[in-house]
Amino acid sequence: MNDKGILEALLYTAGDEGLDEKQLLEILDIDQTQLSLLVSEYISDGLEIQHFGQTYVLTTKKDAANYIEKLIEQKSKMKLSQAAMESLSIIAYNQPLSRSDIEMIRGINSDGAVKTLIARGLIEAKDEADSRSQQLYTTELFLNVFGIEHLDDLPTTDEEAEEIEAFFSNLVNQKGENNE
Repeated sequence: MNDKGILEALLYTAGDEGLDEKQLLEILDIDQTQLSLLVSEYISDGLEIQHFGQTYVLTTKKDAANYIEKLIEQKSKMKLSQAAMESLSIIAYNQPLSRSDIEMIRGINSDGAVKTLIARGLIEAKDEADSRSQQLYTTELFLNVFGIEHLDDLPTTDEEAEEIEAFFSNLVNQKGENNE
């Protein structure tokens, strides 16, 4: 396998968090000029390598956005696991926070649940200047799925615990239509 294939495999495996330039240089045993050349020569019909600061990420091309949105809409109509629902509610009420924050709150590894939520378009990971890890936020699709305009519209702890539970279980039972 050539260096381009290895670079693609590494970035695919790293997922949405990407890899630090230093890691790539070390693993591929190349210098910065060679890495820049590999990235500039990377050719794929649906994917591209993006460079954010010192991080490289394998992403989909902008031309695929409409198709990916359709996929996310379809996937958002599917049921979510209990772990995904717990993670989603933690993010919704405490954002921004990192994956390790969720793990500390839930007391269990939540990577799978977070990846599911990102894949469904309900949350997104953003790099923040003041944080070493990506921070998780809910998306516009999250608001849309729950039928709210702002995060301020989420049920609060002042309200009945049952109402909060019902609000989040709505997504678990949701089949894409309004359950009104």
